[in-house]
Order: sequence, then structure tokens, then C-alpha cells
Amino acid sequence: MGTIRKHVALPALALAIAVLAILGLSVYGAKDKGKFEFIDLIGSREAIRDVALVGELSDGMHSTSFRIDGGRLHTDTKLYDQARNIPAYLYYPGSVGPFGAVRFGRMEYNIENRSTEHTIYSRVMTDKGYSVPEGTAEVKPSVVYRPASDENASFSWTNPLEYGLAQIGDRVFYTLPVTTDYTGMNAIYELKFYDWGFRPQDMKPFESRKLVELPLTANEPGGTGIEILGLKAVGDKLALLSVEAGYLHIRSFDSDSGKLLGEADLSKSDPSINWQAAYSERYEAYVDSQRALLTVSFRGVSQDAEERPHTAVLSFDFSNGIELVDWSNLSFEGNEENNYGGVSLLGYRNGRVIAVRSYREPESEQERGVFDILRPQHLYLYVFEHAKLIYKGELATDKNDDRIRAFNRVGGYDYSPTEHRNFLNVALE
Repeated sequence: MGTIRKHVALPALALAIAVLAILGLSVYGAKDKGKFEFIDLIGSREAIRDVALVGELSDGMHSTSFRIDGGRLHTDTKLYDQARNIPAYLYYPGSVGPFGAVRFGRMEYNIENRSTEHTIYSRVMTDKGYSVPEGTAEVKPSVVYRPASDENASFSWTNPLEYGLAQIGDRVFYTLPVTTDYTGMNAIYELKFYDWGFRPQDMKPFESRKLVELPLTANEPGGTGIEILGLKAVGDKLALLSVEAGYLHIRSFDSDSGKLLGEADLSKSDPSINWQAAYSERYEAYVDSQRALLTVSFRGVSQDAEERPHTAVLSFDFSNGIELVDWSNLSFEGNEENNYGGVSLLGYRNGRVIAVRSYREPESEQERGVFDILRPQHLYLYVFEHAKLIYKGELATDKNDDRIRAFNRVGGYDYSPTEHRNFLNVALE
């Protein structure tokens, strides 16, 4: 009987291997059959003749890289030998990510502050989707917090502290995003990191270098007021964003010497524009290092009776000093913006503002409202000229088919980015 069982098992094993091989071939054969189409919704593709949009649509099993260059779509799909972890919290440049972290390339930073001491932690992202602690830096700024409203109020900032970080190559810079409640001397520091978890007894070699002093005398009684919004790196230059006497200022500094290279003062710009209503403390900033451009956006509501959501977008050229080259007040009419792993990008090309946004469709079934993250999503490319929408296109995919298993579930359901495709590493070139 034992011999007969062994002979029966061999055909069964061969059949199982054959089934797996067929499944593998079917998956491999289907890898290039997923839907990827770039659709014109408004205007002509001539508007994106000098624009390239690149990125990936990925889950833990496979990834499709795409490139839209001059209106032409190119894709390439790769299957992974083993399932890969996708970060649970997706991050896009422009502002800080989840839990206050900011990311530059493979490096991630977050900040803790206790009284007057600020501690900056660095982590390096791995290919498996998680980060590993790497270094620690410390800053002790010479600022004094004196809130006008409540003497016992806790520390407040114009933006999360991570807005004050910028990276150029391997060098990291930091300034405090202070409100008008601070006096004393703020500064831009070049940070010195020591190994995470091993604070040296002699900290002198790791003292942060004070690159630029930023006096806060305007916040003293009778002063016009100054707020520091944040810091960005534009190529090898540092861009400091501040609000002084109610107007937005952008300054450019040499990252080696700290020399002031240029300044844009919006109080001296077009008097027909209400510049004081054009900004808010929270902002998004996008850098085009190749063209030495910084595009900054502030979200708000229109000043008319309808109070429609709008986005004030300002583009600055850093190639020779600093110059405001475009200001547009844009309105993105449509669906709800995707705040979980959503794509939000801005750029500037020869008089045109380029925007990339991902949106969710409106909720259609009340009993499925708990699955907001699974509502159908769309990725749009916009082009504005003189604040007028001249082009809108959509990268249409079958990404939303990933929701079917969730809606046909029995019992509970745990969302996993390893099983649901998301747009990753999307960028304008």
C-alpha cells in the first residue's frame, strides 16, 4: 500500500507544479495588460510640450513606472520575486509628512524641543519601507518666548518645526519657525550630527554652526513684527520664508558663507494685488533645482461672497539673486482631495503653472463611508496660464479595481498598502 500511495502522490505533485506554472505565466503575461492611459479632458497637449511627469503605481507585488513626456505616455511593469513592504504612511514633498517627519531623498528627520533646546533626529529609509535611526543633532537658539496673550502659554510656532529644515547634499540646515511672540536672536544653523543613541561627552565638535543671524527686534514693543515661516534648499542656496509687517519676504543665502544673495519683498510688488491676503502661515513649497525655481503655494478662500477655496501660487527664480516671476490665484474645482498618500505637486514652465493633484470621488454609499481611503481616486495634470486653466489631463488606470475585494469582504477588513496600489515617487521634470 505504501508503494501505491507514493506512485499516486507523484502525479498529484506534478499536477500542482503545472498549475502553479500556469498561474505564474498568467500573472506574468498580464503584467503589461493593466490599464494605463493618458486622457485629455480640457485643452490641447501643446500646453505640456515641455513638461515631463514621472512616477510609479505600486503595491507589494509589482510596480508600473510611468513617464508622460511631451504628452506621450511610456510605462514599464516589473514583478517582484518576493512581496515588498510599502510604507504605511506615504510622503510627498512640499510640506511635512505624517507625524511631523520631513524627507529629503532617503533621509527622514523629525524634531523635539524642550524649553530652549531643539533635538533633530535623522533616520535613513530602507528598501523594505521602514526607516532606521542614524544621527542626532542639537541646537540651543538664543530666542525668548513672550506670548502677548497668555504668560503661561506653551511654545507656539508658525508651522511644525520640521518646516525649518533644509538639506543640500549631505549638509542639513535648520531655523526656528517663530511667531511674533519671540524676541532675541534667531539664526540659520548648519547641523552637526553624532551617532544616534551615543551622545559624546565632549559636544564641542558637534556644535551646530551659526550660518546666518536673524534678529527678532521687530517683535519688540512698538515693532512691525516678523514671523519665520520656514526654510528651503534651492540648488546650493537657502531660501528663507518670512512675514514682515504683514508682507511675505523671500531671502536667498549662500549655503557656505551665509551671504545674502537676494531678496523678494512683496510689499514692493504690484500694488493692485492684496499681498497681505495672499499668504497663510501653512504653505507648500516645491523646488526645481534644474531651473533654480521655488514655487510656493498658500491655500485659502476667495475674498468674494462665495468664499470659494483657492490656492495662491508664487514662483521665484533664484538663478541670479531672486525674482518673483509669476503669481497666480488658482481654483481647483472638483472632488475631495486625497489626503492619504495623495499627490500634490506644483511647478513653473515659461509663464505656465503646472499642477498635479489626486482626488477622491464623492461618497456614494453611506454604509461604506468607513472606507474613505478606498473611494475611487483620480490623478490629474493641470496647466494654468495667467491664472486661467488651459489644460487638464488624467492618468487613467485600473487602480480602483483593487477596492473590489474590500467591498466584497465578510467581516472586518484591514487596509494594507501592500495589497492596494498607490502612486509613489511622482515628480515633475
